[in-house]
Amino acid sequence: MNAGAYGGSMADVLKCVRVLKTDGTQDTLGVDELDLGYRHSRIADEGMVVLAATFDLDRGNPEKIRQVMDELTREREEKQPLELPSAGSTFKRPEGYFVGKLVTDAGLKGYQSGGAAVSKKHAGFVVNVDNATAADVHAVIEHVQDEVEHQFGVRLEPEVRFLG
Repeated sequence: MNAGAYGGSMADVLKCVRVLKTDGTQDTLGVDELDLGYRHSRIADEGMVVLAATFDLDRGNPEKIRQVMDELTREREEKQPLELPSAGSTFKRPEGYFVGKLVTDAGLKGYQSGGAAVSKKHAGFVVNVDNATAADVHAVIEHVQDEVEHQFGVRLEPEVRFLG
């Protein structure tokens, strides 16, 4: 998916990947062959599975790296609902909008179905508040999508992947 945060992404450091294709064969693809974009890759489009990855990293000052890591951890702990289980950020950011603001403005912060709920801390996350099932999480996601689209004309696209 070309995961990224805080101004960087996997595309910045990835050199190549070894993949298992849907026909059972393996191939090595360079970063330029992966069509990497915001939360997107050829790997996902074609149903491939990454078996190995090679990264091109620069050596840095360990103390400075630790300071940056600690600061980013503090920011996440302040803003994200890390105290509850979740699949991370639930929706991709639609161009020109912020998911958390759309969901909050739609009045859905805290909306709950079964054991799953829109986080009260950050409305861009669906969290497990009480033994949520996959069906509970899916119901919350669908309700949020429908309400945000109804109120603002924006269809939120899940960032999480559904299997089965």
